[in-house]
Amino acid sequence: MLLGIVFVSGCNDKQTTAIPAAEQETKLDPESKLAAIKIESYAHPDALISVYQLKEKILDPEILVFDARGRTFRIYQQTYLQSHIPGALPILYSNYYNQAYPGRMAFPLEFQSMLGKSGVSNNTSIVLYGGDGLEARLYWAIKMYGYDDVKILDGGLDKWKESGGDTSNVISKGSPVEFKFDLTNSKAESMLATLKDVKAAVSGNDYFIVDARSDAEYAKGHIPGSMNIPSTLLFNKDMTFKPSPQLRELFESKKITQDKTVIVYSNVGVRSSLVWFALSELLGYPNVKNYDGSYNEWLEYKGPVATGL
Repeated sequence: MLLGIVFVSGCNDKQTTAIPAAEQETKLDPESKLAAIKIESYAHPDALISVYQLKEKILDPEILVFDARGRTFRIYQQTYLQSHIPGALPILYSNYYNQAYPGRMAFPLEFQSMLGKSGVSNNTSIVLYGGDGLEARLYWAIKMYGYDDVKILDGGLDKWKESGGDTSNVISKGSPVEFKFDLTNSKAESMLATLKDVKAAVSGNDYFIVDARSDAEYAKGHIPGSMNIPSTLLFNKDMTFKPSPQLRELFESKKITQDKTVIVYSNVGVRSSLVWFALSELLGYPNVKNYDGSYNEWLEYKGPVATGL
């Protein structure tokens, strides 16, 4: 959807120029138009934002961009501190994983406190970018806990730079505000798969189990009955998501249909979040769950393991 006003500026330039909506079609370059058409074709187009759309909205005070590449402090040093979208806030994996169950998502009250301290209010539109799936993990958790105004930046920082977007190495800090999840709107029951759910899926016929890891990891050991769809297959060469017809073909080639509940796992629920995102948000599959404990929990509780492709 085209916006009524486009802000034209470098990311470090505070001056803006209003462009009438009627003139916007002529201002959009072909790549921007193609990106908009692709996103509009998804089941839930509000789940994604293109780099071109973000450029138009980057000065909006109600938008907060998070750089989710910090899986470890060292990776944060090598990524965010070197280059990021100006104004983007860093969010490290350690900021939001569950202290009682390392690797899993924090409980909602801990998570909302972290977001509030980062500057997220209940009027904030959250934009996430990453590179290895942590952006999808955050998106999944934020939606699961009942906050819906969240998007993933299609193509992340590399696509942002490719499109001519400015970058910065200045550390951004948010001003703490109050933020609360609406837990009455929690979708945990429909979005989160537990160990119990996966055990039922292995022995039942009403589920598809999808392994989002690489072929090699799957061959070494996987949950019995699971089908291997590596998360890398979701993307174009520029790391934007493939168009909906190609994604649909990918899953249908594995006989993953919409008539059953789909449970997706990886090692720690990160890459599986990407596959969950593609199925649930981009293709509109009605019953998709991310197994947060994933294969690590499965092994910890000595679940049966199959090998080979």
